[in-house]
Parts: sequence; C-alpha cells; structure tokens
Amino acid sequence: MRVDDLVVVFIPGTHLSPASFADVPVPSRHESVAVAWMEQERPCTLAGAARSAVAAAGEEPCVLVGHSTGAAIAATAAFAFPDQVRGLVLLDSGPDMRGHTSVQSMLQELEDPVPEEVLIRHALRNVPPGSPQEWIDRMVAYAQRVGGAPAAEVLADQAATDLRTLGTLPRLPVEVFHGGLDPKRSADDAAAWRDVFPRAHVVVDESVGHTPQLESPTAVGAALDRLLQRLRA
Repeated sequence: MRVDDLVVVFIPGTHLSPASFADVPVPSRHESVAVAWMEQERPCTLAGAARSAVAAAGEEPCVLVGHSTGAAIAATAAFAFPDQVRGLVLLDSGPDMRGHTSVQSMLQELEDPVPEEVLIRHALRNVPPGSPQEWIDRMVAYAQRVGGAPAAEVLADQAATDLRTLGTLPRLPVEVFHGGLDPKRSADDAAAWRDVFPRAHVVVDESVGHTPQLESPTAVGAALDRLLQRLRA
C-alpha cells in the first residue's frame, strides 16, 4: 500500500458538525471524508461511532483525525480495526475523562428538548472569547438538529471508559495536537495518550482553545502532514 492511497477520515467532537473540518487542508492526492457519527447508529457509543468512522473509508486503509470525543472514537477504532487504521491525529482529548472539567454538568443538562441557552453555553466553552459568532451559531444549530440524547449517550459512554484498559499500540504512529487555552482538557490529558500510543508525538499550542479545526485549521493540517510524513518514512 502506498501512503498516498490512505483515506483521511475526520471525526468531529460531540455536537460539532462534520463541516467543522471544512478548512483543514488535506494534500490533494488524498481522499478525505468527514463523518456525521451523531446522526447514525443508536445508542450512540464510542464503538458504534468507530464502526461508522472506519466504514466511511470503505475498504481502504485510512488515517483518522479525531477531535474531543472524536479522538476517543478514533482511538477506539484503532484497536477495533488495526488492519485498516494506519495512524491517528488526536485533537484536544485524552484516554479518559477524569480531567474533563464539565462532563458531569453537561450530562445533567442534555435531556431533550435541551434549552437553547444550554447549547449556547456549551458552544461558548468550545472556543476562546471573541471567536466569530458564526461558529457559535453553527454549533447550536447542529446540536438542535441532532438533539441532546445522542450527546448524552456518547458522553456517558466516554466518561465510563478508560482507553488504557484496551492495552497499547506501540507501533501505531500518532500525532497529538492540543490547545493550551482549552478550558475542558489539559495538556496532561494530551500527554496521557502516550500511555496508549507510546509513539505519540505531542504538540501543545498556547494560542489555541478546545476546537483547533476552527481556530487554527492550518495547524491541524500541519499535524496531519507530520503523520503522513512519518508513515512515508
């Protein structure tokens, strides 16, 4: 298999639409697809979303770019489909949710119909103060469309999961990119991915918050490029 034949699969975080990755540059020789996993298999779990993510690549080998809960989904897929998943880019997440600052309050607020003010508050925590209102509006609109139940299901599953229990994948190339301004997940969460993926290369950008594909899509593209270069090497 040639590295240029790999499909790039983008996996957004909870209540983030696939379009959140629209500005992330992908080398023209690579096919790419973003997965609307919250709109697919129910109940909404890490394992079910992992199946959806890998299925999006068809039968082709792929690299997965996952954000927040999407990163946990990508990691789950790496264990479940080791012959197809050749590398990961993990954005603003960690192998468990012990350090997550808001998951318990989020679970308490996600009973449908979720009030708009709750969705706005959740969206505002995804990006730094002063971010474009358009980002907030799109996150709220997508959350209203998919509803609170899928979010509550997957977050409860993620909160109950420690991916370290799956073991390690010592040979899998992994790039971890983390926003230093992230109010939800810390740089320690990012570094903890090495417990699962010993070859993980971790970059913390102090100018970025929780959703780097919106705030700094070129930096996410650079992380993807680093992964592809490692695979070529």
